[in-house]
Amino acid sequence: MRRSSVIAAQMANHHRARFANYIPHMLSILFEHAIDLDWQRDNPAKGIDKIKTGDGHKPWTKTAIAIFRKNADGLPLLAFELALGTGQRASDLTRMQWSDVEDDGIWVTQNKTGVRLWIPFTANLRATLNAMPRQSLHYILSDKFGRQVRYDLIQKRSLKIKKTMGLEEFTLHGLRYSAAGELAEAGCTDHQIASITGHKSLSMIQKYSRGASQKALAKQAQALREQNKNKT
Repeated sequence: MRRSSVIAAQMANHHRARFANYIPHMLSILFEHAIDLDWQRDNPAKGIDKIKTGDGHKPWTKTAIAIFRKNADGLPLLAFELALGTGQRASDLTRMQWSDVEDDGIWVTQNKTGVRLWIPFTANLRATLNAMPRQSLHYILSDKFGRQVRYDLIQKRSLKIKKTMGLEEFTLHGLRYSAAGELAEAGCTDHQIASITGHKSLSMIQKYSRGASQKALAKQAQALREQNKNKT
């Protein structure tokens, strides 16, 4: 195995940063053992840089969202609108089925939490779903043969498009932050945001929406500031 193969395996899972960093770590241990057994001369996994965890994902800017919508189509656009419109994790997007659609919305059972949610469609998501040809009787995100697609295929196709637009810094998971941010900016309460994102912890909701919440508060503060000036 070459060093480039280890890095490729790591980057194929970069949307799960902690798991991605675990790959070279465990391979390094195995290679060291192989060296002890004289099966291997070097350790190609040693010293590979870790992918940033924690706040590595960030919400898409309004400009970035507009640019992607204008230039993307097909599977990348559909995945984009599903992610932004429903605010769900990438693993949940790939599991969404047409049979889950009900009353102009979709039922989602989150893989990570087990929480079951019904999420109304946004106007953009509704329009995209109506415009896209159905390639599968089951899965909304599918290939030309109607098969369920994996996240890495969506990521690969989306990254190719994002590179042409200069949007490589934005991830599919970042759209979950954007969804929470749009809800916060619209004045939704933490509980209303949780009804879409499925977060159980209010601290997590605040983490996802803090930028938009700060922006809304800042607008209110400046408006009060200007009102006070006009009184003097």
